[in-house]
Amino acid sequence: MKRAIKFVTAGMAIIIVLSLAGCGPEGEHRSYTVMLSQTETAPQYSSTVEMLEAVRPTVVDVTSYSTDSASAGSGVIIGGAIAGEYSEWQENSSATAAYDQYFIITNHHVIDGGQSFEVDVLNIEDGEESTKMYEATLIGGSFKRDIAVLSIRPEAGETFACATFADSDKVKVGTEVFAIGNPLGILGGTVTHGIVSATKRAVALDEIGTMTLMQTDATTNGGNSGGGLFDASGRLIGINNSGYETYNGQSVEGLNFAIPANDAKFAAKSLIETHEETGGTVTKYGEVTGDVRLDVSFTTAALYTNSAHTAMGTYLVAAASSTESPLYRYWSNNYAAILSISVDGAKTAFTGNVESSYELTDLADEVLSSVTAGKTVVIEYRSVLSRTSGGSGIWGGIWGGTTYNYLDSTTRTATFTAQQYVYEP
Repeated sequence: MKRAIKFVTAGMAIIIVLSLAGCGPEGEHRSYTVMLSQTETAPQYSSTVEMLEAVRPTVVDVTSYSTDSASAGSGVIIGGAIAGEYSEWQENSSATAAYDQYFIITNHHVIDGGQSFEVDVLNIEDGEESTKMYEATLIGGSFKRDIAVLSIRPEAGETFACATFADSDKVKVGTEVFAIGNPLGILGGTVTHGIVSATKRAVALDEIGTMTLMQTDATTNGGNSGGGLFDASGRLIGINNSGYETYNGQSVEGLNFAIPANDAKFAAKSLIETHEETGGTVTKYGEVTGDVRLDVSFTTAALYTNSAHTAMGTYLVAAASSTESPLYRYWSNNYAAILSISVDGAKTAFTGNVESSYELTDLADEVLSSVTAGKTVVIEYRSVLSRTSGGSGIWGGIWGGTTYNYLDSTTRTATFTAQQYVYEP
C-alpha cells in the first residue's frame, strides 16, 4: 500500500454544504455548531475548465513540521466561522464567504506527529494563478477514520472558496471524477481524471487497520493525501487517503482509494464541534464522540483446521496493526482466525452460516464499526500457525518442502473495554 504516513495517494469525492457558527468575541471561550446540508442540484458549469477553475482553489497544500523533519499532503476548505454570530454560505463550490476562521479537512496521517502546520492556498484571478502561505492550527484528528481538521485565519478582507459536499451514498460506479492535490509535495493544484471503480472496498491500511473506502482509477501519488475527489459538477465526493503501488509482489496501477464524503463530513463535524478555543488558542482538541482506536486489520483466507491438514475452511483472519491496539497483547505480531465477536453481549459468529469471503469482511466491518467507547468486546479466536511439510531426498533438501497454514487446536478469548480516542500532538 502506498498509504504513506505523510505522503499518500487516493481519490474520491463528497457532496455536502456546511456552515459553522462561532460565539464569543476574541479572547473569550468559543464553541462551534456545524450545520450540514446536502444539495441535490448540481452546480452548472459550461465546461470542465470552468468547473476546475472554481474548484481547484478549495484544495490546499498542507505541510506538517515535526522537530526534525517536514512532510507534505493536501486538504480541502469546507467552511468557516464568524465570532459571535451564525454564518451560512451558498451551496455551490464557487461560493466565497467572509469568515474570521476557515476550516480545512485533511487526513489524520498527514498531520500525525506534527508540531506546527502551514497551508498554501491557491488563488486564480483573470486566468493568473498565485499562492499564499498561512499558519494553520490543529483542531483535532480521528486516527481510525483518518480524518483531521485544521483552521486558518485570513487577513482583513480576504475570502476563500469553500467546497460543496455531495451525498456519497448516492455515488455510482462509473461516476466521472477529478482528483485534486499536491503529488510529491511539490506539485500543488494538480488535477487527474478517472472514474469511481467501486463504492465500497474493505481495505487494510498500514497501522490504521481496515477501512471501507471508495476506489478510483484517477491517478494519485504521495502528497495527494487529504485532497479531494470531485465529480464532474465540482462536488466533493471523497477525501483521498491511500493507494496500491504493489500487491503480493506485483506492480499495480489505478488502484487508489478515498474516504467517502459522508464518512469524512461526519468526522469533521464532530471534531469541530467538540474542540474548544480561548483567545484563538485551542484549549481542547476535538474528538469524534465514541471513537476508539482498535488498530485491527482483517482479510479472509483458506486455512486447514488442524496440523494434519485433513480439512480446510474459509476464515476471517485478523491482526493487530500496531502496538496501540487493545488486541496486541493477545495477538502480538501473529494472526488470528476469528470465530465470533461479542459487543456488549451481542454475539456475531464468523463461522457456520457465513457463505462467502465478501460476507465475512462485510460482517467484520459492520461489527467492528459498532464498537464505541465504553463497550465491552469479547473475541473468540484460534491462532494461525504454519508448518513446512519437508520433501525427501535432494529436492527436499533444496526446496525445503511446502509451507501451509493451519489453526491451533485451542479456542482462545480476547476481552477489552473500548476507550475514547482523542488525538493530542
